[in-house]
Amino acid sequence: MKKTPHGGRMFAVSFASLALVSISAHAATTRYVSGRAPINGPSKEIGALRPAGLDRTPLTPKGRPANSWSHLANLPGATVHDMAFASPTVGYAAAELGQIRQTSDGGKTWTRVLNRGFPYYYYGIAVHGQKITASGFDDSNSEAILTESTDGGKTWGSDVVLSTNAWAGRVRYAKGVKDGLAMSGQGLATPNAAWWRAKQGDWTQDTPDADGGWFGYQFTLLKDKTAYASGIQYCTSADIGASWNCGPTADSVFDGPTEFVSDKAGWTGGGEISPNVEGWLHRTTDGGATWSDRVLNTDWPIRQIEFLSKKVGWAAGGNIYSNIGGIYYSADGGKTWAQDLATEDEVGACDTQNLGNGKTQIWCIGEAFNGSSFSSNVYSTTVKTPE
Repeated sequence: MKKTPHGGRMFAVSFASLALVSISAHAATTRYVSGRAPINGPSKEIGALRPAGLDRTPLTPKGRPANSWSHLANLPGATVHDMAFASPTVGYAAAELGQIRQTSDGGKTWTRVLNRGFPYYYYGIAVHGQKITASGFDDSNSEAILTESTDGGKTWGSDVVLSTNAWAGRVRYAKGVKDGLAMSGQGLATPNAAWWRAKQGDWTQDTPDADGGWFGYQFTLLKDKTAYASGIQYCTSADIGASWNCGPTADSVFDGPTEFVSDKAGWTGGGEISPNVEGWLHRTTDGGATWSDRVLNTDWPIRQIEFLSKKVGWAAGGNIYSNIGGIYYSADGGKTWAQDLATEDEVGACDTQNLGNGKTQIWCIGEAFNGSSFSSNVYSTTVKTPE
């Protein structure tokens, strides 16, 4: 494992723009762009200024697919950013333009159970029994919001406003729904924010990284209340998000999705869509004290990491603007990878359910654009449950 570099912070900026271009501050600096949010409608770039000419050692594996994936469904008019299953048959998907979709047959068919339209955008969803929490923002005033249902999506309560100047990304819970954490992707005056609560108390906002910057939408909140998140900086919290320690990311550009299955074993990935289209992934075995070099390079950004154990997991991603994406598989903790599935969409969310018969099912969903309309595709495979 290599030591993560320490020292001065890199300067990071984000601003409203529709142009996905490289902007040079001076000859030695390049603006790397990871994506834009939201995808469907007026958006902001997610990027950072970094030194030009960073290492691009090709590491893309050429192994054979290990699992057989099925295309279960296409969701027309839905740009889905997160999904969660309550059981092997019942699941929910959170989408832009205020949509929540529900499946009752394991992902084969999906029904709108909430359809608010503009200016509402949902980027996260969490499910515990009949309680569903959707997280996102009101794009007319930049309010970060939570919208909840206590009856499996039949009815929805009034929005809980977390902030008036930061967008909420995903929301996760550590113990049932008692201890919770939501984190911002971007916003206005407060681009870097987290909201936490303990024992179902009130939500409290804090700032993980005082120097600002954005986080990837996938973060981890373990049962012991430890949280891990990455973006411009890599940040950890030992108390649900009440206090944070931040430092440099694993990658010299930046990272995004962050997955930990224990306080030692974790992975973080990222990618860019400008000036190049590519992605990467790093692994740690000591809780992020040190990180590996890139163990995976892809032809598109990594958007989601999903591990069933310290050994078995997937890294998914893509770029909706160039119609490429896919899912990679590892059986050795992320040391080596093989491409399981190639898609023409941006795979950005996954979830799993233990089927109770020695098998575990995984679902992933990807955003697609055909030049005139948006949709999302649902993929699934079933594997042996790791011991």
